[in-house]
Amino acid sequence: MMSGTPTLALRNRSASAVFVLAFLLVSCFSGSSTPLAQSRLDGVVVAYHPAVVRAGMNILEQGGNAVDAGVATAFALAVLDPPSSALGGGGVMLFYRAGAKRVHALDFTEVSAAAATPELYREGDARRPPDTGAPAVAVPGTVAGLLEALDRFGSLPLETVLAPAIRHAVEGVPVTPRFRRAIDANLAALRQRPNFSRIFLKASGAPYEVGATIRQPELAETLKAIARDGAAAFYEGAAGQAVAARIQRDGGAVNLDDLQSYRAAWRPPVIGGYRGRTVLTVPPPSFGGVALVGLLHVLEGYGPDRFRHNSGAYLHLIAETTKAGMDEMLMALGDPGAGEFPVRRFTSAERASAVRRKISMERAAPAAPAGAAPRTQAHAATNHVGVLDGEGNAVSMSLTLGSAFGAKVLVRETGIILNNRMRDFTLPGGSGESGANALNALKPRTRPANGMTPVILLRDDRPELIVGGSGGAQTTGAVLQTILNVVDFRMPLAEAVAAPRVHAVPDAQCTLEAEVGVSDEAVALLAGRGHAVRRSRLQGAVQAIGVVGRGITAASDPRKGNTVR
Repeated sequence: MMSGTPTLALRNRSASAVFVLAFLLVSCFSGSSTPLAQSRLDGVVVAYHPAVVRAGMNILEQGGNAVDAGVATAFALAVLDPPSSALGGGGVMLFYRAGAKRVHALDFTEVSAAAATPELYREGDARRPPDTGAPAVAVPGTVAGLLEALDRFGSLPLETVLAPAIRHAVEGVPVTPRFRRAIDANLAALRQRPNFSRIFLKASGAPYEVGATIRQPELAETLKAIARDGAAAFYEGAAGQAVAARIQRDGGAVNLDDLQSYRAAWRPPVIGGYRGRTVLTVPPPSFGGVALVGLLHVLEGYGPDRFRHNSGAYLHLIAETTKAGMDEMLMALGDPGAGEFPVRRFTSAERASAVRRKISMERAAPAAPAGAAPRTQAHAATNHVGVLDGEGNAVSMSLTLGSAFGAKVLVRETGIILNNRMRDFTLPGGSGESGANALNALKPRTRPANGMTPVILLRDDRPELIVGGSGGAQTTGAVLQTILNVVDFRMPLAEAVAAPRVHAVPDAQCTLEAEVGVSDEAVALLAGRGHAVRRSRLQGAVQAIGVVGRGITAASDPRKGNTVR
């Protein structure tokens, strides 16, 4: 058995259930849910932007599998949603092979350069590398990771899989409302950078109207080179040389050797359980998966019929479980003596029992003191993709650029926007930091921590729920509450995704953000138990695919206006 690809034990295997899925040409928007016909079905894709979904579905129509469709969708996102999913970013993929009953976790997150030492970034009392500019750029992993997955598990030629992305780059992409909001939020920075303003702004410096077409000819040529020459075109060819030269010229650490040395990593997935389901997710440096499995183990100790959905008592439990379950994990992230992150300790039944003992159902507890452990930054530029194909293979994949438009560095010759993931490291030795050996402290050739949380839930060894999201620090909580809505409260998938959520802010004031849909009665009870409730529009957005028997439902999150087909 290969490392990182465990065979899942068979549990309650049904004798002859045939998992036949289909393609139904329907587009759904804003929290919609589409039950797909049980007759001829080829698959389903969930992602942001209708054209992105069509790219993945086009690949399934051509006989591609879940990995083919997932890779095509990710490349299309790099063209159609450049604020969040450019080729200069990174991500994580979870792939379940139904026939083999094996799960594979691929880490293609960004890596610090060989020359990236704390001394390079320490200016004054800086605690983190900068947010923008070439020094904020880590070695991108998106192209290497997507092509590694395609090479190992794909079934279609690379040029076929990249064809939708190339076509959109050549023909142009429409400015969506979300795209326009990202431009507006970063308008001053984009105007200061000629490479960005040339593509994303009018000659006057004004943003394009919603519905206008933006073309990316240099990115189209880069994609054509990748389709022809594979990952070498990005990491060694003209594109890689241009990227390295730009970063070096502007004072960053990444050079051509760093690009050529980059490798995506297959890692042992994190596997847990919840109420008879098998929970599959990704391991560190993505800490969202470890946190999710640990939190589910804690919550499994409370009967599913004990609480009314989104009652004050239930939301109190969610908040207190999240704080108690996360504090110790974040401390371990900054523990100089921790060595490798103790995944088993944080997902064990013993720890779940210990966390339950810490929770008071009568009074809110503060989170760990600020500065006690390094906190990963909120990722405002993340997308999630879910795919289920006709064989029951499933992909749950998250992609990130860091902040919107990443480091605000666009390499003109290539059309590539570069990430700002260096800012997710801590600089050891500053006030409140944990020392040079802390797990998330900056070191050369290291991957920073992130909160991406792609998940696949199995029941009887078949996918029941494919789910993930975006929203930085709110992602894990959004995915957790969606899973609880589906499993414990048996909600229809669209309702489970759109239901109002809460987010426990990790501070000493017991701040709890609650969406407007949470009832006044629940808010009053929460306030009475010591929560400082703040009405908020949460950013965590979830995409999900659900399977009940032989029926399939795909749901999109109205918080982001996602699309399913």
